[in-house]
Amino acid sequence: MRIAGMVPPLLFAAAAWAQGVVEVQVRDYRFEPAEVKIRTGTTVRWTNGEKRVSHSVFFSGPGGFESERIFPGESYQRLFDKPGRYPYGCGPHPEMKGLVEVVD
Repeated sequence: MRIAGMVPPLLFAAAAWAQGVVEVQVRDYRFEPAEVKIRTGTTVRWTNGEKRVSHSVFFSGPGGFESERIFPGESYQRLFDKPGRYPYGCGPHPEMKGLVEVVD
């Protein structure tokens, strides 16, 4: 049965997957979730949910870089357009670690 105006679930999932934004929360000095697996062309957005502490997103691998400081309530996002494993951390808090794995 098909309802007018309704998108079949598989088509909706494919569209969301292809153009999606994956959210990572920063709270209690952790990235949540710490690891995400995404498809090429997906954006990851890190949002600082702390009350008083700023963080950054620091990619140390080849071509690595560090985002500007993300203050409470602010976010940083990056589009991943190449497959690979992208380990990252927080510049001011090296104990905070995360991983973005990008697949085709």
